[in-house]
Amino acid sequence: MSDTLDAFDASHYKVLCVDDEPNILSALRRMLSLEGFEVLTAENGAQALDMLARGSVSVIISDMQMPGMNGTELLEKIRQQWPQTMRLLLTGASDVSGAIDAINQGAIYRYIAKPWNDEELLSTIKSSIVYGTLVNEHDRLQALTDAQKESLNEMVDTLESRVKDRTKDLRAAYVASIKSFSNLLELRRPDLLPHSRRVATLSMKMAKLAGLEEDHCQSIFIAGLLHDIGKIGLSDRVLNTKFIELPLADAKIYRTHTAMGETTLSALPDMKEAAAIIRSHHEYFNGTGFPDGLKGEDIPIGARIVAIVEAFEELQSGDYAKMQSTPAEAVRVITSNRGILFCPAMADLFVKALRGA
Repeated sequence: MSDTLDAFDASHYKVLCVDDEPNILSALRRMLSLEGFEVLTAENGAQALDMLARGSVSVIISDMQMPGMNGTELLEKIRQQWPQTMRLLLTGASDVSGAIDAINQGAIYRYIAKPWNDEELLSTIKSSIVYGTLVNEHDRLQALTDAQKESLNEMVDTLESRVKDRTKDLRAAYVASIKSFSNLLELRRPDLLPHSRRVATLSMKMAKLAGLEEDHCQSIFIAGLLHDIGKIGLSDRVLNTKFIELPLADAKIYRTHTAMGETTLSALPDMKEAAAIIRSHHEYFNGTGFPDGLKGEDIPIGARIVAIVEAFEELQSGDYAKMQSTPAEAVRVITSNRGILFCPAMADLFVKALRGA
């Protein structure tokens, strides 16, 4: 968070100060304006609520003891009506019990004792904004993920009920509809969609060369299209940073996308094989992959296929390594890891599929 504070631009944020003492409001306005914040002031809780009704603010700083409506009551109302506004409380030495009530009822970020230290108060305001931004972004992404998952489940449920009563033609329509589900990825990062289509196409070709039955081939195709579906739940920072450049904490978060992808699809009967492939498509043949550390032929054959094709794609895009590779260089990386990271039989089949392309 310290890096974020270093790049903090106060001019982007609005602060509302509430106090019944004009000299306190004047001191707060002067300090915050010099720092670059846009500052609003209100002499009581009613004025503050009226201002918030006309436009949002990033932070509200309220005195505890005010006539009519005290700080605890005001901050509780703001929590209920404008939960994204960060809430700070100014308290006197005798207001500790009231501050505790404000923490419980108004869910305040922090309380500051009077007389305050300017540097400490500014730091608290900035950290509250950074914290609130992170929380709001997490909530936005979670809501987006939940909505997309619900939409996906509803569409698959509808198609599933039809598949039971129809023939091969409807099965083809089902697969065509699955392709449209992959468009959900485009909402998070546009390049994921063409990447997924290429992975699905080459994975399907390998599955057919392996002599797998049609149902298995279609599941592998679907898994190729949706192998990154779990990434819709990742933050922008994690999603837009190359895996090799992620710090350890973010790398751990990134590794959850395979299990999240499986969870999204596993409750749907016709998608169970594809879900299992999605979960395991980052497993390595020597057991060093994730999420389960599967080894050798314990890894589903579809996952062994998708793992190679995705690596081939990401080597060329530069997501798999520090530098972008040519197609020939990417093939050499895969074949040199034959029996280490990648299934030997599937690596041979991959070369054969490329030669026939």
